[in-house]
This record gives sequence, structure tokens and C-alpha cells, in this order.
Amino acid sequence: MQFSDLLVILLITAGATKAAAFFIAQAASLSRQEKLTIVTRALAIQAGVLGIFAWRGENILKTFHVSVAALEVAGGLVLLLFALQLVLGEDHSADDTPPLGVGMAVYPLGMPLLASPQSIVAVTIASTKLRDAGQGPLWLALAIVLGINAAILYGLAFFGGKKKRVDGGFSVAPVLLRVVGLLLCALAIEIMALGLRGYGILPPMPKAEAVGTAARH
Repeated sequence: MQFSDLLVILLITAGATKAAAFFIAQAASLSRQEKLTIVTRALAIQAGVLGIFAWRGENILKTFHVSVAALEVAGGLVLLLFALQLVLGEDHSADDTPPLGVGMAVYPLGMPLLASPQSIVAVTIASTKLRDAGQGPLWLALAIVLGINAAILYGLAFFGGKKKRVDGGFSVAPVLLRVVGLLLCALAIEIMALGLRGYGILPPMPKAEAVGTAARH
């Protein structure tokens, strides 16, 4: 496993894109100090969780008699439940519902958005494959991804403005949250499908060439 492969995989699975979208929508009304506290705690949680699984991921799974496929199914289910709350949650005005506050650093920012199920699986698999060759590339890739995440989230905390409203008191935040939730639902289904394929319950995905040929016929 090459360093470039590790970096790309971790940028996709542990990147801050999903967390940033949620953070923009949910933390817009908070003070700068609260935002900075949330970002610091969420990044610390991601670093701690992924660091532990990079160090002893395989041993953790063996201790609890858990397979990678089971971790994918369980992690995907948790992510799906969270995403459904975003998509189907009831609308509340800012007057009768307090903001999540710094508690969002643990859930959902820390987990499952930053330390996501797919990132935990990716780090565990990478640490297992690199066990004999040395895990230096994995730790370097993790450090780079965490640095990029920190730059993105701290930038949003410092320069993100207040929640924008248009005529009639309409807020764009609920719309953004539902879009993010819908994308997370699709991602959660993909993660669970990977786990079910690992158990042999679902067939492998058809190759793109086969799909294209079938579509032409």
C-alpha cells in the first residue's frame, strides 16, 4: 500500500467535508469562542479515535470478536440513524429551540462525521496491511488529513458569519442540513452494503463495463 493511496483514502473517508457542511448550518448562531471550542474537541476526538485504531485496530476487533464487515454494518447503521434525524427532523424556530452548543463536538461532529465508520475501517485495514512493512506512511497520511481538517474547520470558526435569513424569517440552515442528511443516508447505505457483501449476503457490485454493456442492450 503506497503512501499516495493511503492519503487519498483518508482524504475521502476522514476528510472534513461532511462535518464542515453540518458545522456551517448548525453552529452559525454560536459565538466564535464556542465554535473554536467545538472544533478543538471534535478534532481531538477524531485524532484520538483514529490514532487508537491505527495503533491497535486489529487487536481491538479481535478482542471483541468483531469482523470488519460487522463494523461496517454497525457504523453504517449509526450513521443512517443520524442522517435520518437530519432529513426527517421536525422544523423548530430559533426562538423555541436552543442551539446544540459545544455538545455537538462529541456527537455528531467528532463521531460519526469526522471519526466516521468508513475512516475507522480504512485505518484498521491499513494498519493491518502495513504491520510488517512499518506504519510510518499511515501516521504521516493521518497527520496530513488532520491538518487539512483543522485548517478547514478553524477557518470556518474564525471567519464564518452569523446565520442568514431572508424575507419571512426563512433560514437556509434547515435546507442545508437536509441536503447533508440525504447525502449521509446514501453514504450510510453504501457502508452497510459493503459489510453485507463481506458476509456474502449481497452480491458484488457489477463492473462499470458490464453495466454499460447491459444498458446498451
